[in-house]
Amino acid sequence: MSAAETARLIVAVPPDEAALSLLDVAFAMAERLEREMVALLLADERLLASAALPFTRIVPRTAAAECEFDLAQTERMLRVVAERTRHRLERIAAARRVRWRLEMARALDLPSLAANDLLAFAAASWEEPPARLPGPVLVIGRGSGPLVLVHEREDGGLALARQLAERARLPLVVLASDAARAEEARAKLGALARIEICPLAAEAELASRLSALSPALVLVEGAHNGPAWRAAVAAVRRARLKSPPPASAPGQSQL
Repeated sequence: MSAAETARLIVAVPPDEAALSLLDVAFAMAERLEREMVALLLADERLLASAALPFTRIVPRTAAAECEFDLAQTERMLRVVAERTRHRLERIAAARRVRWRLEMARALDLPSLAANDLLAFAAASWEEPPARLPGPVLVIGRGSGPLVLVHEREDGGLALARQLAERARLPLVVLASDAARAEEARAKLGALARIEICPLAAEAELASRLSALSPALVLVEGAHNGPAWRAAVAAVRRARLKSPPPASAPGQSQL
């Protein structure tokens, strides 16, 4: 087996339905890339911090009285979400030839990432970059459009974008930060990609261009780049809202 075939696709998801609904897309991608999939269910640190405060209460929509909200109760809720997520993954896996597992964590453990791992985010809940992460990071959407590489520096993004586009059978668009990066992309990708210049500092312009492309996946070089990250998240959100619900059977994806 090659290194790519034995590597992992690590998909970080918060415990909310908008993100969990993208697990079928992640499974399809893992199958195309011939990688093991690790679904990393990340607890909401803000929720846990709020639950630890003595004065935090829940006001249910269907009840007049508020109720207690403590750390133990929150952790029980997270375990319930994890169990439901496991059942969901089992149903999806029945239609896929993918090795997978589910892990829970309170934060990303960067030292545990191997050099050939690919980190992806079901990014509906991450307004800001989740961490200063090494290398390119995928943002998963449900759009019907291409794989888009936001290219601002050479850290392996061009080679990875080529591999992902070929394996996932998606058209490739490169949004380069300037003319020099565009020329670099042309030299390495040739006719495989459509290459455009889109200054990354102009966040609104980048977000508008990404949204118009309705991307299935966005590959961001240097996830610490706030404007690029926010534009990518906004684009995949809009693409998901515009896309009709998948008509395939449970466990199948249109990716």
